[in-house]
Amino acid sequence: MLQTIECDIAIIGGGMVGTSLASLLAASQPQLRIALIEAQPFAQADELHFQPSFDARSTALSYGSAKVLRELGLWQTLQQHITPITQVHVSDRGHFLGGVIDAAENNLDAVGYVVENAWLGKVLLAQVQAQKNIQCFAASVVTGLTPQQDGALLSVIANKQDFYLKTALAVVADGGDSPLRSALGIGTQTRAYGQTAIITNVEFSEPHQGIAYERFTDQGPLALLPLGESVHAQQSALVWTLPSSQADDILALSDADFLAQLQQRFGFRVGHFKRVAARYAYSLQLVLAEEQIRSHLVLLGNAAHFLHPVAGQGFNLALRDCVCLVETLREAIAQQKNPGDLAVLQNYLHRQTLDQQITVEFSDKLVRLFSSDYLPFIALRHLGLLSLESIPFIKQQFVAQTMGTAGRQFRWKLDEANTATASHQATMNGGESAAVKTHTDNTDFDLVIVGAGLVGASLACAVAQTEAAQALRIAVIESGNQLDEFSGEHFDPRVVALTHASQQLLTDIGCWQGIVAQRLCAYREMKVWDGEGTAAIEFDCADVQQSHLGHIVENSVIVKQLRARMAQLPNIQLIQPAAVARIIPAQPQYPRTRVQLTSGAEISASLLIAADGAKSQVRELAGFATREWDYGQQAIITTVRTEKSHEFTAWQRFMHTGPLAFLPLQQHGDSHQCSIVWSAEDDLAQALMALDDEAFCTRLTAAFEARLGKVISCDKRYAIPLRQRHATSYIQPGIALVGDAAHNIHPLAGQGVNLGLLDVIALSQELERALARDLPLGDYSILRRYQRQRLAANLGMMSAMEAFKHLFGSRSLAVNWLRNTGMRQLNSVQAIKKVIINTALGV
Repeated sequence: MLQTIECDIAIIGGGMVGTSLASLLAASQPQLRIALIEAQPFAQADELHFQPSFDARSTALSYGSAKVLRELGLWQTLQQHITPITQVHVSDRGHFLGGVIDAAENNLDAVGYVVENAWLGKVLLAQVQAQKNIQCFAASVVTGLTPQQDGALLSVIANKQDFYLKTALAVVADGGDSPLRSALGIGTQTRAYGQTAIITNVEFSEPHQGIAYERFTDQGPLALLPLGESVHAQQSALVWTLPSSQADDILALSDADFLAQLQQRFGFRVGHFKRVAARYAYSLQLVLAEEQIRSHLVLLGNAAHFLHPVAGQGFNLALRDCVCLVETLREAIAQQKNPGDLAVLQNYLHRQTLDQQITVEFSDKLVRLFSSDYLPFIALRHLGLLSLESIPFIKQQFVAQTMGTAGRQFRWKLDEANTATASHQATMNGGESAAVKTHTDNTDFDLVIVGAGLVGASLACAVAQTEAAQALRIAVIESGNQLDEFSGEHFDPRVVALTHASQQLLTDIGCWQGIVAQRLCAYREMKVWDGEGTAAIEFDCADVQQSHLGHIVENSVIVKQLRARMAQLPNIQLIQPAAVARIIPAQPQYPRTRVQLTSGAEISASLLIAADGAKSQVRELAGFATREWDYGQQAIITTVRTEKSHEFTAWQRFMHTGPLAFLPLQQHGDSHQCSIVWSAEDDLAQALMALDDEAFCTRLTAAFEARLGKVISCDKRYAIPLRQRHATSYIQPGIALVGDAAHNIHPLAGQGVNLGLLDVIALSQELERALARDLPLGDYSILRRYQRQRLAANLGMMSAMEAFKHLFGSRSLAVNWLRNTGMRQLNSVQAIKKVIINTALGV
């Protein structure tokens, strides 16, 4: 009979990620029994004798990673052989623009550090081997993992002897080609870049001064990371990314020819290249595990996400994952929960998903944008690099992402006050939480949607009408009493510029013909211009063989048709007026989310969806974290009549005080009315709201440069404060956010509702998938798929809008010149205009 060894946490993989996690766990929870399993033999690390090698591979540690290693008590040892990065120079080969991240500007000694892998590994291994609660199994291979009710059973072979290892939590950290991940049947999403990274060290004639270089070329990025223990050293680690078809030829060159090619590509910023070390080549691809957690199982490091090395984010992201996991386990153990419980691991992933998605998108988009020699992309790169230097907000975000300080701050250490109360028995067996009331006089539903506005009602209809959902019970909770009605020449001041994708959703739901029968206005062109310059861009539906670019529709018209459609679907129950007072999360003893209403009634659901707008009560009650800030602007909305026809064109003028949009409306063929959205700084907005109608129309005519002649009249005006808001996660066990409850965006591109409807499409498809596979609607894998589709996409759009706001709000002459130059270039290239139009249309 094989021997069985028991532990609390088993880490498969003894590389830098595995040893980092083991060290963090031992420092945070000294009562844990930790097993570290590594397929290769461990070096003896009791004596830290180390001689730097010219042939060694290196890692760039972010400032955030260095902070973690300091907290671990390793920094004093590590800094014996470490190189501070005082500046990072970012440039685009062949073009004059670039950006600089300077430690001194940020009141820091360094923005990051470069360390040889061998030295970092040696220090981490010494830390691990010094811990009494870590048992190391070197030259040992995990050949199987069997899930059990309270943990996992690992089959291990070491020195030709087999044994079992029973653990509450198994951590897979065995690298990008993880054999255990494959054995467990965990799939991956892969994007091949068609590039190969040549990694080596080089010596040159001038001191590097602690400067790291990231130089983007049309073939791929080229990075130099300073090495040596002084800013006067003349060595750097080189990461040279090339098309795979060229890499073999470059590798085959003699040292002299290799250095000559490098000199040509990089230039002479460090003088002449003199010597090159052994060269290594690695095929580059983005690999993302489709599952990072299962019950009693979690994937970390390259086993979870293998990134392009362009921004040096791989190990730094993995270390943040480790810290987040340790913090989550620390809290779970304090509550006497089993560290491998699925709910505990879901909490970890919930906390860390945003950081992962931002970092993956940051690395992926950076390399794809800067590897293209397509003229419009070059213009966008110019725009980005100038923005990096001239717009503080964008530079701050880029610096924070590069330094690893953009995410949340972690508290991974065990408070001394809690140390005495933590116990091994609590860790392994978990504890009984307070009794949960399971017998209530509530009403049970399969799906509860809070909010019957445009997004919530669309989601209810999209789910309810599918064949698989006919037996579902769906509740929609709405706090409002009645719908607004507008008719004749009076239009709803709140309008939406619906894309083709949004139109298709409403068609599929069965509402579009009713909307067309009531009223809408198709627009065929869009004209955008810089109010502080002379450049403009014009988009025409004919450019993409479409009959229109979109439709301007009043919110109330869409909601009225959606409510009518809801009434036709027998599996939807509208609860109105009603408001949510309390949310009781699902528990193991009662795996349904309960919702208490202000009336005192209580209902429950397998899945609760918040579609209750930007000030979502559900989001607040459920404790979703958000990132938000005021724009210092207000959007003035109203309906106006103009002297000239709007020509079925959407118009937008950008000014440094905020954008002004005229959106065409029509009633019985009358094309002289527009809905306006004037985003203005707070002081200006207040002054405009204080004007009488005649004076306001005069100011509006001037601001719009009388493009449609005089503004003759206006309806009642409303001023809406503008605020950016984004939930750091869209999901919790049994709860999901959609629409403005998840993300609230500046209205300058009119994308807010369309993003919400894209959320509806993604979530309804995932819920249909759950029904087809006979999974609970609240199954966390289904919710994660929804979040994976939408969070990064929404964040990308929000970041783009934020960048546009700062770009067009700048009074800098240099930025003004670049804006106008970029707009003129884009307007002259039909191909890129088609890409922009199709992206905006959602087709």
